[in-house]
Amino acid sequence: MLSALLASVIVAQAPASPASRAAETLGLGPVIDSVVHQGVTYAALGRGGIAVLKVDGTAPQLVRIVEGGRRFVRLVVVGQSLLAVEQREEAHAFSLATPEQPQPDSLASALGATRDLPVVTQAPPPTQAPPPTAVPSSTRVTVTAVSDGDVTLSGGARAGLGEGTRVRVRTQDSGEVVLRVIESREDTAIARLGRGESVRVGDTAVVTDAPATARLFFPEPGVPRLRYGFHARPFLALDAKTREGKSARAGGLLLDAFIAWRPGDLPLVLSAQFDPVGFGLGTGLRHTPGSAYLAVAYSTDFLEVGIGAGGLFGQKSCYGEPAYDPITYEPIEGETVCDSNAGVSFQQVLRLGALDGFHLAWNSAILSRDNQFRFGSGRGEVQVPLTPSLSLFGAGGGSASGWNFGELGVRSFLKGTGGSGTTVLSASLGIVSLSDGTGEALTGPSIAIGIERRP
Repeated sequence: MLSALLASVIVAQAPASPASRAAETLGLGPVIDSVVHQGVTYAALGRGGIAVLKVDGTAPQLVRIVEGGRRFVRLVVVGQSLLAVEQREEAHAFSLATPEQPQPDSLASALGATRDLPVVTQAPPPTQAPPPTAVPSSTRVTVTAVSDGDVTLSGGARAGLGEGTRVRVRTQDSGEVVLRVIESREDTAIARLGRGESVRVGDTAVVTDAPATARLFFPEPGVPRLRYGFHARPFLALDAKTREGKSARAGGLLLDAFIAWRPGDLPLVLSAQFDPVGFGLGTGLRHTPGSAYLAVAYSTDFLEVGIGAGGLFGQKSCYGEPAYDPITYEPIEGETVCDSNAGVSFQQVLRLGALDGFHLAWNSAILSRDNQFRFGSGRGEVQVPLTPSLSLFGAGGGSASGWNFGELGVRSFLKGTGGSGTTVLSASLGIVSLSDGTGEALTGPSIAIGIERRP
């Protein structure tokens, strides 16, 4: 009670200030000390914590409360830092060997004296421990660190945050998430973010009975501001042959690469993508089929639909056209004719479901060639979450320009939970085929790997 008494004395002696009047208006109680920096007022509250206030308007505004469970008695601004002097209670021991002259003693000696208990002939009735004090739902703590989905809170077991306790975190962008505490210490606790959830250092939290907000299949992380990455499918071609029909050790690569950007807070995404591009080597024949496009899409948590423009490209397929001698009608060497399914394309993009949860995705290209529209390419994907950090996916597609693939794999969050700072690793097993140009297609099994970053 010493700290509370001293705080009340300090408050009683302090003259009324704009911070005190603002705190009284906002129902924050007495103010022990306050400072102002760049138009923002910081007030040490008698009930604990530092209130961040804006008092220059017609009505005071509470921005947030920092370190709600701790008592500060002095605030000082030094450069770009706020120094807060915290008041704590300490126990001191005094020896009463001479009652009239108490002498300083160690706590260890004083506590050790409790072992010399008097012997009684009759055991006293057993005492019952008082029932544990219920933790009020208003217990307020703050987020002090966020790392790889783990959220460190300023209060621990002493603040009633035991393992399994749920806390409601109010984020600085006016959102809310309910997290479950997975580890509790005396003065700190660690809670786990769900898929797609995010908080920042300084967010405030209170104990709650509400269920956790984490959702596995349909999380609501919002559309990332920026995403970019790749997925590479190297393969060794089986039974490959050269132009002359001889056996060859051949292989290739089918590569996806993309970047997607959301401007501001608009529900739009601008993207550019190689979808995909292939390279084949080892037979003496060139194989370079691919698709690329630019697209704009309307994008929300559970829907993305858009259009774009791009192109299909690959090697020409050439063959000799039959010809006959006009007099003898015997076969002669005819002209070489080359055909290609390359050209300008119009793109269609669709996603049904959450980007980091369960979803179905499809994109296709319509090829414009020879004064008509033709099928250009199509590829689809289905993703099924398995755990908060792992998903199973299957994908496949093909194009008229000569690339085809099918694969089954997993995606895992290496870092983060879907928001900014997230890194996603993907790995898959499948089959790849490159069939553009002259000669037989290059086809073989592939073990693929990919990385996606969200800075």
